[in-house]
Amino acid sequence: MATISAAGIGSGLDIESIITSLMEVEQIPLQNLQVKAGDLLTQVSAYGTLRSALATFQDSASALSSTDSFNFFTAASGNEEAFTVTADNDAAVGSYSISVDNLAAAHKLGSTTAIASSSTLIGNAGDQMTITIGTESFTVDIGARSLSSIQDLINDATDNVGVSAGIVQESDTSFHLVLTSENTGLDNQITVSFTDDLGGAIADPLGMAQIQAAEDAQITIDNTYVISRSGNTIDDAIEGVSIELLAETTAASQLTVSRDADSISGAVSGLVESYNSLMSSIAELRNGELNGDGTLRLIENQIRSIMGGSAGVDGIFKYASQAGITFEKDGTLSFDSAELTAALETDRGALVDLFSNEDNGLAARLDSLVESMLSTSGLIDAKEDGLNSRVDSTNDQIDRMEYRLELVEKRYRAQYTALDTLMGQLQSTSQWLTGQLDVLSGLTPGSSNN
Repeated sequence: MATISAAGIGSGLDIESIITSLMEVEQIPLQNLQVKAGDLLTQVSAYGTLRSALATFQDSASALSSTDSFNFFTAASGNEEAFTVTADNDAAVGSYSISVDNLAAAHKLGSTTAIASSSTLIGNAGDQMTITIGTESFTVDIGARSLSSIQDLINDATDNVGVSAGIVQESDTSFHLVLTSENTGLDNQITVSFTDDLGGAIADPLGMAQIQAAEDAQITIDNTYVISRSGNTIDDAIEGVSIELLAETTAASQLTVSRDADSISGAVSGLVESYNSLMSSIAELRNGELNGDGTLRLIENQIRSIMGGSAGVDGIFKYASQAGITFEKDGTLSFDSAELTAALETDRGALVDLFSNEDNGLAARLDSLVESMLSTSGLIDAKEDGLNSRVDSTNDQIDRMEYRLELVEKRYRAQYTALDTLMGQLQSTSQWLTGQLDVLSGLTPGSSNN
């Protein structure tokens, strides 16, 4: 705002102090608006905190909202030097006898003709080698090229169908090209053929021969079922179980699949922990930025009602307390994993239904409830939109108020400047009159003019 540094010189009034005091009073409504805008922004931020806490809670509820959430399995190998195992949610509880009869091996061909050095040229210009795996093949020019060049051509070929080339130095004057199938199994055997520049078949200039046979992996399950696969990872013999073969065995070992109660317990424990964390966040907001906010209370009551109420399912388990989840006196939840395990053993289907029933399961209802709260047309969005709208409106009022205050200060300055000028003029007139009166008083009868 513009200022007049000379204000008050004519009259002796402290006009700057007067204007400052007047503007301090005028600015009170503006300051109130600024405080209001700050409070609204604080509430917007608080709802962001609430949104984050609800999203975290929803994640834990979602982890238990479907029947797949309870299909945690673990698999164990009776001989981890021979094979290891993992299980996914498609597995089923069971035990199997496994013997590793054979490991899969990659096919290898090597040149039997000793080449003097890796830089020695091979064959004639135009000679070609065609390498085939199964029904796929690719061709490289080998004529008048060195072993090193041939190796690079094979490895760098854009149409390579799954073969790697290497060079083995048997002695100072004996170098050999080795071709290795990149995949194991009988279906990935390598064959080679050679042609000249006219496309006619020619003798093998390298003398390529098999140095390692291709082999399929083979296991026997329960002394009955013989399973052969091209690789050493077998994930389609027992549903939901992946077997990694490491060594051949002479005796069978047990493969055991069991339900992973610890994982299920961990998921339920996660729900309890995130519930407590959410309620703690709500309590902090209620005692702070969102004090007296009715929406906060509504959210708290709806979630607490589901956690503490009946799931409305047909099984023997209808309350979270029957799965080891109980309310403490302070409103927090506690969890007893032993009770959950006992419930799983008593009636797994009923326990799954308690949490995951599509219509009435506790976790499924919580997931659906929070999803509706966080949706673009949900409770949180509506509250945030309302607050942001009030922030915008308040900021508009602040802008208008600041402009009005600029005009008010200009008016005050104009008025007090005019007053200052007038008072200065009056003071000058008063001084002149006083001087004139002094002169006149000296001319009165009886006065001396000497």
